Amino acid sequence: MVDIFRRHHWLGFIELLKGYDDDITYDFSMALNPQQRTSGTTMVRGLYVTINPNMISNVTTLPLGIQWIKEDKVNNTFDKKEFFLNDENPIEEKNWVRRESLPYPWDEVSYHILKYISCEGRLCVVYGYQFRLLHELRFKDRVPVNHWLSLLYFLLQFVVDMSEKVKEGKH
Repeated sequence: MVDIFRRHHWLGFIELLKGYDDDITYDFSMALNPQQRTSGTTMVRGLYVTINPNMISNVTTLPLGIQWIKEDKVNNTFDKKEFFLNDENPIEEKNWVRRESLPYPWDEVSYHILKYISCEGRLCVVYGYQFRLLHELRFKDRVPVNHWLSLLYFLLQFVVDMSEKVKEGKH
């Protein structure tokens, strides 16, 4: 799994996740004002921050890529179908796949994405939209460079989602 994250230049970003502060994370979430799903602003403990893919790239050193849209059902469904090889038999429902039925190491890769990047509470289920990222991680050599997704947009959309859930009291 480490090799997968290293190959996609995620290790530096993952190192940044160590030592986060629960209180600041909560304050950040409560104060976040998203502008659509591509940027946001927040004021945390006197510090005004604008959040957008360029800023996230500067902080995390993750490369920019094409914008990823969670609601892009056509591409998400395609990537979900294309993710599995002929001899792989996932436990599948209409909108999701049981994480434990993913082939190794993708069951573990998806777990870490769900827990640490998308902050999902349902760690046993992988939804169709999450297969866009998994598909690219698994088959990046087949994806033209100009079609590489941006983890930055993925992160930004989940930060906005997390903020909305915290504000609703679902934290």
